[in-house]
Amino acid sequence: MIVGTLIWLLFINIVTSTEIDLTVEIEAGRQECFWQTIEESTDVELDYQVIDGGDLDVNVLVVNTDSMFIHADHMKTESVIKFKTSKKGDYKFCFDNTFSRLSHKVVYFELFISDGKEEENDDENFDPEKLTFESENLQDHLDMTVKDFLGIMDRTKSHLERSMQVQTLIRVHEAKDRNTQENNFFRVNLFSCIQLAVMVTVALVQVLMIRNLFTEKASTKGTSLKAKT
Repeated sequence: MIVGTLIWLLFINIVTSTEIDLTVEIEAGRQECFWQTIEESTDVELDYQVIDGGDLDVNVLVVNTDSMFIHADHMKTESVIKFKTSKKGDYKFCFDNTFSRLSHKVVYFELFISDGKEEENDDENFDPEKLTFESENLQDHLDMTVKDFLGIMDRTKSHLERSMQVQTLIRVHEAKDRNTQENNFFRVNLFSCIQLAVMVTVALVQVLMIRNLFTEKASTKGTSLKAKT
């Protein structure tokens, strides 16, 4: 019973939040949009990064419920967009690749939605004397108060969320660097093969030209000797 009571107390005042992360592929000349229903007076953060395709750039548009632009990025590789909603409704997040006619883009993005409100805690009706163990006050057996536990839990939760976000960003950067290296490796091999083919072709042409020169001279000399004879 004591453990159950402590667990219930430790999860009071947790901030309600939502986190969405997706990796999408946007074809050349197309635009991909996503809608999310968000409450009024909500803090929203959009983190995005182009991890593959072309010059690693994309246009990003954020539109509110009244079809008005909240934010617009033009041909960026990565950015962080923060805003606060003015009313409840469906907000649109668009990734635009219409300026590219050949290259598709792979975009990773995270959407953080947090209203910053805490669940109600009925501290006024809370009586610590009711938390007893063998007719003794429970607080006498603890080195810290309930508020200390709540503060530790809140900090632990925020640190875990931050560590998950950092790990995800590290993986995204790793994927982007790997794609860049693979593209460079392909380009180096391609141009090396082209250069090698050109060199071999030039060498063969030179050999053939030199052989033709000596063959023509030999034929001319033989003809002149026969005529003199």
